[in-house]
Amino acid sequence: MSVDSYAICPCGNGKKIKFCKCKDSVSQMEKVLRMVEGGQVVPALDRLKSILEEHPDAAWALAIRGRLLLGLQEFDSLAENAERFIRLQPSNPLALTQRAAVSVAKGEMQTATDSLLEALNESGQSVDAFVMDVALLVAMGLAQSGSVLSARQFAFLPLGASGFESDEASGFMESLDQSQAINLLLKHIPELIDCPDGVEWQERYDEAMSLLSSNKILLAQDKFESLRRTAPGQAAVLSGLFCCAIWRGDIDRQSDIARQLSEVEDLDLLERQRYGAIAALLKERDVLAVQAANIRVEFKDVEQAEMALAASNRCKQMEAAQLSRLRIDEESVPPRSAFFIADREIPADDADVSGADLPATVSIACVYGRQTDQEPHVIAYDVAADRIDDIKTVLSDALPEGQLEVGEQLPTPLMSNLDPRPVRLRDPQSLAELTTLNREFTVAAMPQRALAVQINLFGGRSLSDVVDDESMALQRAIYVRILEGYERLQTIEGGLDRIREVAKVDALPPLKVTAEQAGRLCPADYFRVDTSELDTMGIYYLAAATRQIGARLESYRFATELVEKVAPTASTDDEKQMALQGYLMAISSAPEPTIGISTANQAVAFAKLHQLNYSPVLMMQMELCLMTADQEGFRSTIMEIEQNYGNDPAVMARVQQILVQLGVIRPDGSMRGAPAGPVAPGNDFVPAPAPQQAANPASEGLWTPDSPGGGDSSEGGGGKLWVPGMD
Repeated sequence: MSVDSYAICPCGNGKKIKFCKCKDSVSQMEKVLRMVEGGQVVPALDRLKSILEEHPDAAWALAIRGRLLLGLQEFDSLAENAERFIRLQPSNPLALTQRAAVSVAKGEMQTATDSLLEALNESGQSVDAFVMDVALLVAMGLAQSGSVLSARQFAFLPLGASGFESDEASGFMESLDQSQAINLLLKHIPELIDCPDGVEWQERYDEAMSLLSSNKILLAQDKFESLRRTAPGQAAVLSGLFCCAIWRGDIDRQSDIARQLSEVEDLDLLERQRYGAIAALLKERDVLAVQAANIRVEFKDVEQAEMALAASNRCKQMEAAQLSRLRIDEESVPPRSAFFIADREIPADDADVSGADLPATVSIACVYGRQTDQEPHVIAYDVAADRIDDIKTVLSDALPEGQLEVGEQLPTPLMSNLDPRPVRLRDPQSLAELTTLNREFTVAAMPQRALAVQINLFGGRSLSDVVDDESMALQRAIYVRILEGYERLQTIEGGLDRIREVAKVDALPPLKVTAEQAGRLCPADYFRVDTSELDTMGIYYLAAATRQIGARLESYRFATELVEKVAPTASTDDEKQMALQGYLMAISSAPEPTIGISTANQAVAFAKLHQLNYSPVLMMQMELCLMTADQEGFRSTIMEIEQNYGNDPAVMARVQQILVQLGVIRPDGSMRGAPAGPVAPGNDFVPAPAPQQAANPASEGLWTPDSPGGGDSSEGGGGKLWVPGMD
């Protein structure tokens, strides 16, 4: 096949082959592409090397070679290829994109973003798919370095590109949206602030905005910087600089400009507070992190030390099963024992106390025996600065002969300090009891801790310390807005109200929105939306949007409201499907598994009444039954699937896929263990066996058609889990 000399050259410079320097060698491209399509990547690379030796200016060969090297993750070779490509064509977008990919691999994110932005600028209206692939790579590197807003900005490039589809980009964006560790304020890039009417610098501002919209970020940044000198403190100019800093992945600059925006008095007070919160979140290590240190005590007799710690009324020894899962450091010697250190005296094991009265774990103290270069010692890990003296007293009282040393104080994440774990007196007897205890404990402990932690936002003091300091009024409000952006705190009944009351910060008023406005909301505003003026489509959008960003509490609220409005009177096919979708969203975002199961039962009844496909409901119900170790519910759900969808291969394949993902079965159908699903992180509760399992010790605990009491695994290797359609 001859090469069309009037086609655009694949080297990426935008010229036609007839007018490109590649014209003398591009005739060999067809053979190389056939090799690549046939999976002969290494021979293709060898052939490209030969072509480049014969034709050093064959930029198309450098372009294709760079794609192949990136796919193989041969970054050293890619770096050499990119530099050669750039020397040959300094403004070639594919050459600049290759350099961006190399910079990501090196962790040089500033160079990566600048190179990719330059590539986008040089690409004009026609952007190569390779640029979009590397844009996602840059987004991933930015997320890993903690630049969340920049990661979102670059991930939007492949997602919004016409004719470019990427499941990987969609999955990456979903991971950002669903992450509970990312504050809601960082799941949204603030909109640009409009320029005031009639200002004398309007024309220069418009020029800067034109450059920004054309992805000429570095030029736009220079324009905005010049404007800032002319019009200092203008929100519109700072907003443009903030956008440029996001594009460049510069966290320090983003935080600094967001802080400046929080000080612009012309802005709405809530907007100022939220910019201040964004500034703090972007520099969490410096502003919000809680200082903590390890406390080490060295002694002579390790057994005596263990007995002394076990006898302390502030320590509870970790069980063997918990200790086996404890990982302090992959390279360190495992501890021989470990103890939970409580924030107060631990009640007796037989004491009848509610979850609210359980003491909180302040630190885990690990006991190590004598080692080649160390005496026996205990280390209490990550003790917050405000608790160091207290824990020193606990350890000194238990080990009076020991030599105590406090390590260097280092920053630890705010949320890990606000979300303590209870010291349980005994194992709960059911998942319901565990859930109740955890809820009661969290309602009491988490807001209290939020008031007590000492952070740099308050100059190393706590919120309780600065409640009467008027110079800290804005900082108190910023702290409250930060806490409002965490789903974990939103789920605590009355918790944020208690914090706001102490902080002397008013709760935000209900927000009435139209369907059009609902699409432009900041995720942090969803919790206060008043839906009284929304139609069912508006509520449906809110339920879907909150589910997408991981705001489960609000998604459940909107989804149940949608069901209540639509389901009772659903008559058209659209209304029936909308109601079913509302049920599905309510099940997936239910605050507790038991509520999800109850909602699933309602959804099944609704679907049967209106003759709808309810297999997705049964899938969710099956997962929830496994999570709660509800064997009877699991058995009846499996029977329902077999009875109604046993002849549907897609449904049966999905059943097996779910069970494999949950770790119940192996891909070949053999069982891994009983259906005792996961519980909240940090909880070591294992549900009590169901009656059939208790009666038959050999049972794996899963119902099969041939053995109502469970499969017999006594023949070695365990039984096979029966999945409908497998027999």
